Amino acid sequence: MTHSFTIYFKEIFRKPTRQEWDILKLAEPRFEKEYTYSIFLTHFIVYSLLLVPPFSEIRGEILPYLLGVTILRFILLLQFYTKSIPFDKVIYVSGLLADGLVYLVFFKGIQSYPTLGNFYLLNSYLMSFIIPILLYSTRLSPMGCIISAFYLSIFHISYTLQLPKEIFSDTSFFSQYFVLFVYSGSAFLGVIFVFNKRKDTTNMYSLSEEKRFMLQELELAKRVQDALFPGNIKIPNLTFTFYRKSPNVIGGDFFDFVQLREGNVGVFLTDVAGHGISSAMVASIMKVLVSTIPYRFKTAPARLMDYLDDRLANDLNKYHASAIYLFFDFIEKKLIIGNAGHPYLILAKKDEEFSELETQGAILGFNIKIPPISEKTLPIAKGDRFFIYTDGLIESMDHEGNCLGTEGLLALLNRHRNSANVKELESNLLYELKTKFGLDTFSDDTMFLILEVEE
Repeated sequence: MTHSFTIYFKEIFRKPTRQEWDILKLAEPRFEKEYTYSIFLTHFIVYSLLLVPPFSEIRGEILPYLLGVTILRFILLLQFYTKSIPFDKVIYVSGLLADGLVYLVFFKGIQSYPTLGNFYLLNSYLMSFIIPILLYSTRLSPMGCIISAFYLSIFHISYTLQLPKEIFSDTSFFSQYFVLFVYSGSAFLGVIFVFNKRKDTTNMYSLSEEKRFMLQELELAKRVQDALFPGNIKIPNLTFTFYRKSPNVIGGDFFDFVQLREGNVGVFLTDVAGHGISSAMVASIMKVLVSTIPYRFKTAPARLMDYLDDRLANDLNKYHASAIYLFFDFIEKKLIIGNAGHPYLILAKKDEEFSELETQGAILGFNIKIPPISEKTLPIAKGDRFFIYTDGLIESMDHEGNCLGTEGLLALLNRHRNSANVKELESNLLYELKTKFGLDTFSDDTMFLILEVEE
């Protein structure tokens, strides 16, 4: 414990670096304002002297002194906004004069009623001067506490030396000057508070700068990730629309089109486990892998998934992902599907209802291949619609704690299956998710992609 205290005091009394001085200079006006308001509000405590003995007997005599304190504190308050002269000087001069006026009130009290009881009573009142001493610790200058304690000590010595002789002779040295120890101790505590405030201020500023830098980097990463997503591209024989949302700036949900030279197209969608930067980076790596994968894998979803599983397991063994790959063969009018632990494809033949297509396949990255990824093939025709999504869509909860679920999603799709086009279908889905289910935000990365065969 002693060692910890030593480290703590070494740290707070350490001389600030040049950068830390610059930070303190920037923060200083805010703390000066805090001190000014605090000292102005707390000085009204002195008016309580009008209600307590022996001052209650001489209210008329001490009231001008107390009004003088108010005037000085009001001048300090005005000076904070005008700053026609150096503010430090106004603080110290107004403090010296205001505290001096209060000490004159105490001098007036003991002179008017020179009893031993009043002496000890006034000594207890004098302890309240620790308030203006400690209020200096709201600033960033440790000298404020020291200067305040110093001139208050001078006032107290003068006050003690002017005590009536009968009181001076009947009281001990300790009782006469004990208040000086209180002032000194308060100054020491105030200095500790100031140095600690300096340390906290520089630390908080550094943290805020780090946070600002991280947010800038995240924003840059978001722009980079956004650029990886397909933009307003034209996919032969397909119309599409997509929605994505992440509770973080970037996320691990990703999709891409794989356009082949015969006019066929592959659609790849993945959901990398986890959140934030690492998931987004893995998703980006998977885009590169799919883009550069040997051509023979691009037409065979099961082989493509096996390839990605091996690469994730061997090169990125701390990450795993679910994925789905749709290969549209427009020459033979068929769709081949491979699913690796991903939510099932939802499809609707023209003028029919949406339903799930069950498929098998193990999640990528574990290299377990149980169950093995099996392909499914089905014919396609103009007007067929396909809906693929990540599980954030069905797992997010509404205000009552209910999940949308697969059944809820199917019911939602079927209510709007007669939408004129995929854009209208997307708008209807999002509107109902927000109004009926309250899902205007999602707790997990969320993405869905709606496709419709044109020819």
